[in-house]
Amino acid sequence: MIKGIFGRLLFVSLAVILITVIILLVLLSHVYTNFYTTEKEKSLIKAGKEITTTVEKYLKNEISENYLTNEIKGLAHKYNSEISIFPMQLDQETNQSLETFTTHLTEDYFTSDEVNKVLKGNTVTKVTPEPEINLMSVAVPVVINDKVVGGVSLHSPMYDVVNTSSQLRRLSAFVIIPAALIATILVYFLTGYFIRPLQDMSKAALKIAKGDFSATISLQAKDELGTLAQSFNFMAGQLAKVEKMRKEFIANISHELRTPISFISGVLQGINDQTITSAEKEKYVALAIKEIERINRLINDMLDLARLEHGDIKLELRKINLAELVLEVLAAKEPEFLKKDLKPELDFRGQTYVLADYHRVQQMIINLLDNAIKFSPPGGSILIGIQKNAALATIWIKDYGPGISKKDQEYIWDRFYKVDKTRRPEQGGSGLGLAITKMLAEAHNGSVGVKSDPGKGSTFYFTLPLWSEE
Repeated sequence: MIKGIFGRLLFVSLAVILITVIILLVLLSHVYTNFYTTEKEKSLIKAGKEITTTVEKYLKNEISENYLTNEIKGLAHKYNSEISIFPMQLDQETNQSLETFTTHLTEDYFTSDEVNKVLKGNTVTKVTPEPEINLMSVAVPVVINDKVVGGVSLHSPMYDVVNTSSQLRRLSAFVIIPAALIATILVYFLTGYFIRPLQDMSKAALKIAKGDFSATISLQAKDELGTLAQSFNFMAGQLAKVEKMRKEFIANISHELRTPISFISGVLQGINDQTITSAEKEKYVALAIKEIERINRLINDMLDLARLEHGDIKLELRKINLAELVLEVLAAKEPEFLKKDLKPELDFRGQTYVLADYHRVQQMIINLLDNAIKFSPPGGSILIGIQKNAALATIWIKDYGPGISKKDQEYIWDRFYKVDKTRRPEQGGSGLGLAITKMLAEAHNGSVGVKSDPGKGSTFYFTLPLWSEE
């Protein structure tokens, strides 16, 4: 069995070339044979008509028997054939006879029906198989005064047809076979040219499997292979980006878990060895509880993200009043607003109803609001608005923080991504909130987006389908 796509393509290509050469040679042989058989037939019919013209002159006493004999011998030599004249009963108008020129050949190679057909004024042609070489026979009627008085038959072996066809077949073979060899060489190199990028991709894929995401394919062709190479390079780049974010995420998670765990461990150790006094115990226990809550939020975010990625979260869709939900979230977040002296500003009127999961929409609003609170300067404001069109409602939250660069906006919704790489643990956040918001919005057949300029704040938004009574 041929192994490898290179070997298989080469084998198939060579098989196609070989079959094409064989078919071409067979077809050419058939064409040559038919052509020269037809030409020989035409030449014998022409010779037969020349003889009938001479015979007519002989029967009209215009030429002698010797002249006719010499003419027949000359034409027989010229056309490499034997000639026989077969008569029928002649009219009294002529006393010439054709019996002198009659041989057994006519009876040997033409049936009585074929002879009668000639004597009725028709030309008959046939090829008779012989042990050494086929024999072509042609019979032409002799007409005197619009009356058939006999016929001329010519019998010629087909050596010339066979020899000419063989020479042309050899000539064709001399042309076709070298052309096939050249085509074979070209196929070999072309197959290698097309297979080489696939082999390079296979090697690059093995490198990527081993963790080397720098492997790329250098192919500038503007065809399917070029498109495949571009897709492969894009995939490698995306995998490298995901791997980088994964490492950053692990480092961030390790740091964020290590800090509260170290603090909780220290508090427990202090209580155990009584280095923390009874008066301080309540304060440190309250701080430890906050750290536990932060760890719990982090773990819940990770679980939510995992469930969303695997499609394990089932949405409980129902009619929701967005304005009421926003006000409820703002009421719950009031302590955080007061802590930074922030002022919420509302930009919506009337009631907007959407078809969504209440708790998941609440989670999305909280994620975006936490993000706005986190990056807003103390004493500032945060603007929350609701807009709607024919089919969708848009919830947007604007802060007046440092803003986000265009480069970071491309990745802001990615998992584990943080714009501020130097963020301290106490600032909270694992880099999962926006990724979760994006996936929840898409699960509702909505979308997310951000508008921001460095130094001018950011506006985050997501859309949800409107509630319909139909």
